[in-house]
Formats: sequence, C-alpha cells, structure tokens
Amino acid sequence: MSTRVRTSSLSLVGALWRVNAAEELQYRANFVASLLGTLFWLATALLTVAVFFRQTPRLGGWSFWEVVVLLGVFNALAGLVEAMLRPGMSQLVDDVRSGTLDLVLARPVETQVFVSFRRLDLWRITDIVVGLGLAVFALARLDRMPSVLEILAFLVAFASAAVVVYGIWLCLMSLAFWFVSVANLSVLFDAVFEAARYPVSAYPGALRFLFVYLVPIAWTTTIPASALTGRLGAGAALAAAGVAALVLGLTRLLWRTALRRYTSAGG
Repeated sequence: MSTRVRTSSLSLVGALWRVNAAEELQYRANFVASLLGTLFWLATALLTVAVFFRQTPRLGGWSFWEVVVLLGVFNALAGLVEAMLRPGMSQLVDDVRSGTLDLVLARPVETQVFVSFRRLDLWRITDIVVGLGLAVFALARLDRMPSVLEILAFLVAFASAAVVVYGIWLCLMSLAFWFVSVANLSVLFDAVFEAARYPVSAYPGALRFLFVYLVPIAWTTTIPASALTGRLGAGAALAAAGVAALVLGLTRLLWRTALRRYTSAGG
C-alpha cells in the first residue's frame, strides 16, 4: 500500500508540474526578469559580504570564498523554495479561510502532496543553477576540488536541507487551521531563513543554539556548504538526514492534526 501511495504521489507531482511548465512557457520573458533579479540579489549579497570582510579576515571562522560557497548554496535552496514551495503553499491560507480546501479534500489524491506542490514557478529554477554555479566558482577560487565522498555528503545534506525548509514552511502555513489570518507568517519565514545565508558559527551563542536545535536553520546551508569546503564529513551528512527525517515526521503529524481541525466551508 505504501509503495502504491508513494508512486501515486510522484505521478501526481509530475502531472501538476507538467501542466505548470506548459503555462509558464507561454511567458518566456519571465525568464529574463527572473535571471536579472537573481543576479542583482547575488551582487548585493556579495557586496554585503565584502563589507564584512573589510573589517575582519574571517567570519565565524570562515574565509571570504568559503562564505561565498555558502551564499551559493543559500541561493540554490532559496530557488527551490521560490520555484516549488511558495507558489502552491501560499494558497493554503486562502483555501482554509474561504473553504475551497473542500475541493482539494474531495480529490482522490494525497492532500499534503497536492497542497504542497500544486504550483511550479519554472523560471525560478534559474536561482538553483546560478547558486550552484556560484558555489563551484568559489571552490575554484579556493583551489579546492571536493572528493566524491564530499560531493555525496553535500547531496545528502542539501536534500535534507530542502526537507527541513519544507517542514518549517508547511508547519507555519498549517497554523491557518487554528488562526484566522496567518498570511504574514510567510514574511516571518523569510526573515528567519535570511539568517541561513551566513555561517551559524558567526552568530552569538544563544542564536546559534536557536538555529541548531529549535529552528534548525543551521542544517539548511551551513551543513551542505561545510561538506563542500571539507569542514564536515559523511557523519554530519547522515546527521542532517536524521534531522530531516525527524522534521518530516513531525510535519506529517501536524498536517494530520490540522486536517482533523478543519470544519470545511459548511462549518
């Protein structure tokens, strides 16, 4: 049964994204706008990092180009959020408030998968490509070629980071089942997520504890970037996978609890 559900969910996501891609391809000028926006944001972020390094040779123990690697990973992860999570999940709040979630629940599909991945902003995938490209460029400036094991550790850590971000985002949006208006929580998510574009070691002890154990932002960019720069080994990647599994389990539990609280448009 679990295998059939998993296959059905993957087929559902594939079908939804094919429809969205067909729609997005009608507006190809959006590709240029998205790419220019990404390049402008990266230029601003690099300028900010450069200002920091005019005052200190290292930031939280990281060199300039190591921080640029992390910045590239952050941009790639932000691209995942903007391309695959924000378009569909932001609609959840309106669905709950207006009762149109009834139409989703009536479909013979896995509700959480449908709500999470129903929309795709195709052109924001450029953020992922540009971010990873920046990380590769920074590694070249460091004159460092990651080993096969380090690349595998990065892939595991990056996939785990995507799961952690997904879990945090869905948990925040699920609060719509308890509170009337939670649209501004996406702004809160953005503010917290912005902290991930710097090494967690650069923050004071209290914030470091918060970002590692309570709001696991450290697992989203610091750990994957550390794998690329040789700071952490395969054990850290496995720990990241464990954190992701825990977050995913808690997210699933919260989602089921939230659905039981939903009273539908009929009250």
